[in-house]
Amino acid sequence: MTKIKNILFYSLIMILIFSFNLSAGTDQFSPDFFRELAEVVNEKPEIEVPDYQLMELENGMRFYLVEDKSLPIVEVRGYINGGKINESRNNAGITSLMTELMLKESKNYSESEFSLFKEINALSLNLGAGSDRISISGNSLNTETEELLSLLAEVLIRPEFAGSHFARTVAEYQQLYRQQFYNDSALLNMHFFKNLYGEHPYGYNYNYNLILEFLNQVDSKMVEDFYSKIVQPERISIAISGDFEMEALKTRLKRNFASWKNTSEKPAESYVNVNPKIHQKIIVVDKADATQANMRLGYNFYTSNYPKRIPFLMANRIFGSGGFNSRLMENLRSEKGYVYGTNAQVSYNDYGGAYFINLSLDPEKALAGMEAVKEEMLKLKTAKDPFQEKELFENINLYNAVFPKAYQHQIDVLEEIVYQLEFENGSKNYLNNFIKQYNGLEAAEVQQIFAEELYPEILFTVIVGPKEKILPQFKEAGLEVEVIENPVLN
Repeated sequence: MTKIKNILFYSLIMILIFSFNLSAGTDQFSPDFFRELAEVVNEKPEIEVPDYQLMELENGMRFYLVEDKSLPIVEVRGYINGGKINESRNNAGITSLMTELMLKESKNYSESEFSLFKEINALSLNLGAGSDRISISGNSLNTETEELLSLLAEVLIRPEFAGSHFARTVAEYQQLYRQQFYNDSALLNMHFFKNLYGEHPYGYNYNYNLILEFLNQVDSKMVEDFYSKIVQPERISIAISGDFEMEALKTRLKRNFASWKNTSEKPAESYVNVNPKIHQKIIVVDKADATQANMRLGYNFYTSNYPKRIPFLMANRIFGSGGFNSRLMENLRSEKGYVYGTNAQVSYNDYGGAYFINLSLDPEKALAGMEAVKEEMLKLKTAKDPFQEKELFENINLYNAVFPKAYQHQIDVLEEIVYQLEFENGSKNYLNNFIKQYNGLEAAEVQQIFAEELYPEILFTVIVGPKEKILPQFKEAGLEVEVIENPVLN
């Protein structure tokens, strides 16, 4: 019987994954796909908002519940409000370690018993350590709803940090972070973000040296103490969608979580301080075996409550989405042939964000690529080559086609509702309001807002690649460059 249930469960999951892959992102789409979309005017979509019930326990733990009888499964998504933002120089990386350990063993189940319990009942449960929040995701067949909630309670309320699994997991993480010093993308992340965010937890989590120092002296009590500050019921909000009976589910939730008490400890949180000393700074991380250079140029940006996120999003899609028709791709790759790939990204966090442009290019074209990016930014900053209505329409039209694909399933919509209501001061109608706002944009508005936020004169640059091919061009141009000779020791 267990084997049959497993087969059915994984078959359902594969269907869901296949559906998601068909709809996820546009990075895999061909130029023909984009041209085809441009020729068709897509209707403005509308996302169906589920009629959820909100259940709040006396301890502050909140559940957003919606029945969905379309498949015999139950899905859980949620957030713990806290994590990496609450770390310090002395415990950088502890959130990721803690969440990994929480999934391995509990007070009631040894590691082998925990694994067997999940396998026998075909349960899936994961935690993800983010900058400001720890994400929760899980699912099961509807016949194992009680087991899924029991597992969730074991993971959240009764994790066991002491034991043989602790030493092994720490050793695995040490190996993982040592390997980062030999990975081009990891080195780029490390040296860009640890400088951009400086003495802040967002920066500590990209400083692999700091993380390794912590892992070399961590013990289970340190993790237990951090857990007691962060994982508290009043900091947890969870969405549950699936084939269940509402009142029976509420009874199960109360039975599993109502007796859980909050602690009095409140974790500290602080905003990023912008460091003017890194403005215009250029760092070359020498990686002699790199066949190409990976470059990132950027600066500090707004927090997640930036009020102009939607017009900035559409503007940045025109400028550097990474799509075939973005300006950076057309001008730096198609016309000039400087880069293999390029894109511009925004990272919004609760206490400070970043705006940056990524380039992958021939090491000997690093300076040309950097100058070309600045040139494209200046064209928009000075309105020498402003955004056109046609460009905006193409991106709005594309969004109308692909955006709803990410919310085909009720749990996806419910999770977004939870996030908006709990952390963004948004509304349950956020998704449809978002669609309405981007469809109402005009090119002149998008151009003005984007131009106001472009600062090519303060770009901080990190390049990972062979220094012997990169440095001569900068030296000839009279530009000062800081060289990091041995990534492992810096």
